[in-house]
Amino acid sequence: MRSYQVVLNCADQSQREEINQRIRTLEDQQEQLLTPQVITQAVELYRTNPKEGFFTRQLCKAVGQSPNIAESAFHWLYIAIKGKIDKEKKVQGLLNFLLKNPLQLIEWLIFGRSPYTERSLENFWRLKRRYIINLLTSTRTQTDSYWRKKHYSSYFADFLEFNTLLPTCSQSEVLQALDDTLFYQQHEFSLIPQLTKNQQAFLKKLKLLKKEQQIVVPFLTSWINSPQDSRWKSLKDLAEQLAAIIGKPSRKLFSAVRQIIVFTLFDQYMQSVPQLVKVLPIANVVPLPFKRKKKGRLPIKLLMKKNYVITRQGNAQELTDQIKKQGRIELGFPSKGKQKLTAQVHFPLKVVEYIRNGASIKVFQVSSGQAPSYKPRVDVVLEGAHACFHSAKLLHRYLATIPAKKSSILGLDINRLGQYMIVFNIPVSLPPDLLNLAEQYDHLSTKVIDELNRGFLRKRKEYDSRGSCKLKSELNRVYTRRHRLLCEITRRLPHFLAAVLVKKQTKVLKIERLTADPTGTKGALAKAIYTMPDSLFIYKKAVWLASLELGYDVQLETVPPYHTSTVHYRCGGILARQKGQYDVAPCKKCGQQVNTHSNAAQNIASLKGIFLPPDSFPSPHV
Repeated sequence: MRSYQVVLNCADQSQREEINQRIRTLEDQQEQLLTPQVITQAVELYRTNPKEGFFTRQLCKAVGQSPNIAESAFHWLYIAIKGKIDKEKKVQGLLNFLLKNPLQLIEWLIFGRSPYTERSLENFWRLKRRYIINLLTSTRTQTDSYWRKKHYSSYFADFLEFNTLLPTCSQSEVLQALDDTLFYQQHEFSLIPQLTKNQQAFLKKLKLLKKEQQIVVPFLTSWINSPQDSRWKSLKDLAEQLAAIIGKPSRKLFSAVRQIIVFTLFDQYMQSVPQLVKVLPIANVVPLPFKRKKKGRLPIKLLMKKNYVITRQGNAQELTDQIKKQGRIELGFPSKGKQKLTAQVHFPLKVVEYIRNGASIKVFQVSSGQAPSYKPRVDVVLEGAHACFHSAKLLHRYLATIPAKKSSILGLDINRLGQYMIVFNIPVSLPPDLLNLAEQYDHLSTKVIDELNRGFLRKRKEYDSRGSCKLKSELNRVYTRRHRLLCEITRRLPHFLAAVLVKKQTKVLKIERLTADPTGTKGALAKAIYTMPDSLFIYKKAVWLASLELGYDVQLETVPPYHTSTVHYRCGGILARQKGQYDVAPCKKCGQQVNTHSNAAQNIASLKGIFLPPDSFPSPHV
């Protein structure tokens, strides 16, 4: 199923505002049905029978309201409860994992995060790292709230409150923890036949901290005994300070310092925390849906076999046939004691083409607009096979700009938005439309948003509420515009990649899967990672589109992302990448000025890859 916005064409502005007001009245009625009592009843009902038809029928009987509005409200409630139950299963799996891994349990308790847990669950659940991080932090916050209410007498004595004082420790205890950490890690690594580079580097960091224990121990003791606004961020700052004081400013000591903190507090927390976690009620940790009032309103879901509060011409099948013939339909908006207003719904040519290819209308969603336009929004949800939504127009448009020299294996390097956002191991220029979108994104990010932020802060200092409100609204619009530009780039990129694969008659596409997490960091690298169109969906869609055109399956392979940008492909030397040298850097061995992006793509193409089976695209949940 896919959702598209269609155009609601009203007779004049006054009618549009009246229609918008009637839709808003229906939305208010819908929100009034979602009371805490109904939500609690709905959760229990879902647990007995998770089928949506039974769920909505039983709730409609209990509420006894307008069937269309009630079914629309309970449709969204059903989706929200389904998400809650799914999150409960994820939280239960998370807590089971933490109970089996005590070090990660203490790490999660102290910092609200655990990188080892994040990587493990990311691979096990096959979800994005960002989702796992949000799950860990939200679960820690909700657990903190539950423990504060249920274990208030022992709560502060056990130092369970998040981001406050930890159990008081002496320097001798921290020194003992440092020795225990080093001993434990050496023992664990001794069982491994051959250590990886990361494991060897981690062991060297612990030995360095042990060597500089006279400097390290007082700093760690002071950090433990001081309250922190954010333990995770403050520990990162502490690790950077220690590296600078030791004389190794480039060393990343965060993971080693973090493990020493865990070993220091291990005994205090392991006496009570596992028992508290075992009896933690998951239903209370995951909040009920609609507990917090979110921005915006729930749209009215139409096409139900009941009395209609927004009239339309026939059922879903009849409307699908009308769209095939004339490309538009008519909706009516009645109101008690007033004349019924009508408006035409015009479908974009792209959506009409999908319907003519075999897609059918599943449902309409109508929502009200806000000032100053008061423009109602209508979305149509289509369902059908993936072939119905396949269009090769954009792909064929890109084909004309790509050189025809064949290449059976392509390596692809993904970078920040701009001229080098995607670079192949062979010369291929980006199309002008993608470059134009990237320039607009950069202009909004580096100039417009900065100017608006400065103006907003100035108005706040001047206590100009009217000016502040106006600039804040403008900032929201610019952020929305920037987000849409990024979405449009993400939509076009698979078609361009597929065009390259088709023109080069490629059989294997190799990519690197970046695992860097810029959360809570600043600087050029973090900004670059946030603006990288690096999504497995892009690659899989490109391979799928190319396979349809070529008549055979193009393979997608991943390679290790280590040192692809720093090792010179031709001579094997190291590229001296310093501040400001992101695109071109000199090679220390041969002295040649090297384009770091094309060099990375050549390294990626030459490495042995791991095949990714094409089982997750096309996704049934697009």
